[in-house]
Amino acid sequence: MWNRMISPLYKMSVAKRFFRYLLAVLVVSRCIVSFVLGYFYLIYTGTEQSTKGWTFVEGIFSQISYLPYLKTDSQSLFYQKFLFRNCLNPYETDENGSLKQDLCKVYTEDNKTYILKLIDEIQRSDGMPVNIEDVFWTYDEIIRQNKRNIASLNGRNQIQVSLEDGKVKVVFPSASEDNQLFFTNAILPKHSLLNANLDEYRINFAGNVVSDACWKLVNQTKDIQSLVFDLGECRDTNFAYYQLKSYRDFEEMDTNLQGGKKSIIDVYEWLYSLEWFEPKRVLTPYLLGIFFNTNSSKMTVRVRRSLAGLINAKFYTWDYQQYIQPYGGDFLNQFYSNGENIKDLISRVNLTEDETAINEQDLKESWAKELPNSITINWIDRKFVFFMQRPTESRMLEVNFNAPFETVKIIAPNWKVFTPTWYKATDKKVSYKLINNENLSLWSNQYTIKGTVKGKEYTIASIDIYVFEHLDNSQNADKDWKFNVLYYHDASTVFVVQQLKTIFSNADILDYFTFEGVFNAEELEWKLLMWSYDLYISTIDLGSRKNVLWLFSTDDASLNPSQYKNPILNSLIKQYANNATPDIIKQINNIFSQDMPAILLGHTYTLLQMQQKLADDLFSGDDSLYANQRRNQVYKHFSLVNNVRINMDEALNLDRFVQFIIQQLMDQKKNKNLIKTGEMDMWSDSEWVNEGGEIEVSEGDEGEVAGEVSENM
Repeated sequence: MWNRMISPLYKMSVAKRFFRYLLAVLVVSRCIVSFVLGYFYLIYTGTEQSTKGWTFVEGIFSQISYLPYLKTDSQSLFYQKFLFRNCLNPYETDENGSLKQDLCKVYTEDNKTYILKLIDEIQRSDGMPVNIEDVFWTYDEIIRQNKRNIASLNGRNQIQVSLEDGKVKVVFPSASEDNQLFFTNAILPKHSLLNANLDEYRINFAGNVVSDACWKLVNQTKDIQSLVFDLGECRDTNFAYYQLKSYRDFEEMDTNLQGGKKSIIDVYEWLYSLEWFEPKRVLTPYLLGIFFNTNSSKMTVRVRRSLAGLINAKFYTWDYQQYIQPYGGDFLNQFYSNGENIKDLISRVNLTEDETAINEQDLKESWAKELPNSITINWIDRKFVFFMQRPTESRMLEVNFNAPFETVKIIAPNWKVFTPTWYKATDKKVSYKLINNENLSLWSNQYTIKGTVKGKEYTIASIDIYVFEHLDNSQNADKDWKFNVLYYHDASTVFVVQQLKTIFSNADILDYFTFEGVFNAEELEWKLLMWSYDLYISTIDLGSRKNVLWLFSTDDASLNPSQYKNPILNSLIKQYANNATPDIIKQINNIFSQDMPAILLGHTYTLLQMQQKLADDLFSGDDSLYANQRRNQVYKHFSLVNNVRINMDEALNLDRFVQFIIQQLMDQKKNKNLIKTGEMDMWSDSEWVNEGGEIEVSEGDEGEVAGEVSENM
C-alpha cells in the first residue's frame, strides 16, 4: 500500500530533475552558442591589424650568396641589400626616374663625374661606424682594383676614384645615365676586410657577418639547407624571420612535400604548381629580344628588316602569353616589311654565290643608294646609307649644308677627325677625301659629321658607306652561309627558339639557320666578345627603370648585343625622354625601322607559386607585380599575423548584427552544398601558418651557416 503511494511521487521527482537537467543543458548550450557567436561577431565588426611575428619561408632551387660581389642575380642582391647598404637604393626611384639615395648624397652635372658624401653616420652590427673611408675603399680597392680577383668585377680599372675633403669623387670613362648603377654596389666594412683574401671573405666573414642594415643572420646548425634572417630590428616589415629553404631541384621539394611532411614553404618560383599552391604570373625586369649582329656581313640591312618583319608578323601566336608580355612601346616598334620576300632574299645566300654580289644586290633592292659625288644635308634627312665599289684610288665626296655652321668636322670609322682649316660658314659645304685602307675599308664604314653654332656642338648627320670588292667565286666555295642563332639556354629563350623554328619552317627557310644553345655564362661571354653569331636571342636586364630609352646608348655587349651605334638616334631618344612629341617619335621609328638592329619581343614572365591564402592577400587579382620588386613588396606589405581591434560602436549596431546573422545562415547553406558535391576545402586555417622560425629537418642535418649555403644556395 505504501509503495503504491510513493511510486507516483518518486516518478514525478525524476521527471522534474530530468526537465531541470534538460533546461540547464539548453541554457548552457545557448550561452556557449551566444559566446561563440558573439566572439565571431566581434571579429566581424572589428578591424584587422597586422602584427609583427612568425616566419616567411621561401623555397629556392638555385645557388645564392648573401655576400656582395660573389653573386649578382636578383635574389642574391635582394638579401645582400638588407645586410649591406648602398649609396643608391637599387629598388626605388624618385619622381625624376633616378635611383633614390640611401647611404650617400650623390651629385653629378654631366653623368660622368660624381661627388658622394655620407648622409648620416650609422653603426654596423659590431658597433663600428660606417664612414666615408668605407665608401672609398670599397669603390677603389674592391671594385676598381679588384684585389680579390672577383670575376664579376673585371673591367672596372678605367674608373677613377679619389677621396677629397671627406667626399668621394668617381670619374667614368664616358658620360652615361647608366653610371648611376655603379653606386648600387654594397659598401663593405674596411676595418673587417682590409687584409682579408677571397677565401677568408667567403668563409670567416660569412660565418660572422658585420652588417650595417637591420637584418641579422641567425646562427643555427640544424639544417645546412636553410638560411634564417632575424628581422626583429627591422621597422619596415611585419615578419619576425625570413627563411630560405634550399632544395637541389624542384623534384626534391615535390618529394618532400608529398611525403607527408607539413609544408613550411610559403612561396617558390617554378613553372609547376604543387597542391595547396596557386600560380601567380609576375613580370620580370628582363626585355626579351632578338638582336642582329650589325658587324656580320650576312646580316645586311635588308635581311635584318625582312627577318624582323617576318618574326613580328608570325611570332605572337600559340602560348606566347605564358612567357612574355608583348612589347607595346610607342617607339622602336615599327616595321617596313612583313617578310613575304624572305625566302627569295635568303636563298641567294648559298655556298657558291659571291658575298659582295649578295650584299650589293640587297642594298640596291633596299632603300640604300649608290654613293654620289655630292650630298646635301638638312635637318629632316640626317641619316644616309650608301654603297659603292671599292675605288682604285682616293675619291672626293662633297657635303653640302643648309645652315651656316661655324666649324665642321668629320669623324671617320677609325676615329680620325678631319677638320678643314680653310672652311668658312658662308661656304656651307666641305670636301672630304675617301682614301683606301685609311678612312675607307671593305664593307661597313660609318662617318659622323658635327658642326658648331654659337660655340655649341651639334651632330649634323650620320653617313654609312658600304664598300664592295668582287671576288673569285671559288674563294667562297667552302663557306658555310648558314645564319648562326646563339642563345643562352633558359625557359624563355628556348620558347623563342621553338617559335622561330616554326616560323622559319613555314617560310621554308629553316635549313639556312643553325641554333646554338649555351649553358655556361663564361662561354657565352666569349662568343659575344668574338662576335661568333649572326642572331642572338637574349633577355636584357633593364633593372628598376623598366624602359628601353638607353638600350642602344651603351657599348656593353650584354646590354647592346647588336652593337648598333647611331648618334642621331641616341640624341633623339634623349629628347624623347624629356619631351615625347609625335615628331620625335616618328624620327626615332624611321631610323630604327630602316636600320633594324633588333626586334623587341616583350617583357618575360616568371611564375610565382604561393600558398593559396597568401596569394589572395598579396595580389587581390593584380598580376602586374614586377619580379624584381616582388620580394620587396612581400617584405614591406605582407603580414603573417593579424589581430582584431574591437569596434564597440559597430558591435552595438543592431542592423550590423542582423546582417551578420544573415551572412552566417548563407555560409551554412553554402557549406552544406559543398559537402554534398564533395568540394570541401581539405585545409584547415592552422595548416598554412608557419611556426616561428622552426623548421623540419632530417636527422643528421648539421652544419654552420656560410656565405654560400650548401651546393644549392
